[in-house]
Amino acid sequence: MLLEGEWLSNEEGFDSIRKCVIERYVKGTPKDHQLALFLLNDIIRYWRTIAVDFAFKTTEGDSPKPWAIRNIKLVFSRKLMYAGGLFAVGMTVDRTEESKVKILEDLFRMPVIERMKYLCGPNRISKALASYDFFLRAMEDDAVRNHLKKLTLEGRYDPLFRDLKNEAHRFTRELLGAFERTFHSTHPIRRAVIF
Repeated sequence: MLLEGEWLSNEEGFDSIRKCVIERYVKGTPKDHQLALFLLNDIIRYWRTIAVDFAFKTTEGDSPKPWAIRNIKLVFSRKLMYAGGLFAVGMTVDRTEESKVKILEDLFRMPVIERMKYLCGPNRISKALASYDFFLRAMEDDAVRNHLKKLTLEGRYDPLFRDLKNEAHRFTRELLGAFERTFHSTHPIRRAVIF
């Protein structure tokens, strides 16, 4: 709901529920100078859960799901969603409770690409978004999608898969660079995601 939710009907009701969820997370933040740590914790846990879920869905059970296409989506779209949450929480430092809620409401109302441009500045995030565009173009191509759906784990050296995976590594490095340029070395979000 927070990281990628969008209303299909009853926009006002959706916004109201989202605000209540944000308020519950922020209410637990003991002091103004702190990040919305409970929200940050759940965003990190959600990312880890998605990663574990990927491994389970593609390796367990009688009919594992297509591995390669899920892997590529994980390292692009799910990672961008995760980054959009981390960067948003980074903006809650040194804010009152009311201000934290308002900031998060405004940021989570934005689609993640627009949120990242707003938070980082278009120039700081442009290379990451160029890599993301590479991913989107590939996913729009039926031939690419069908090829990836047929690959098994043994196909991890497939040239098409490797091209996408190498672009995903660039994407990750560019997201990390945007994180480092957006949040200075002493910013509390840096310590919070490490320790």
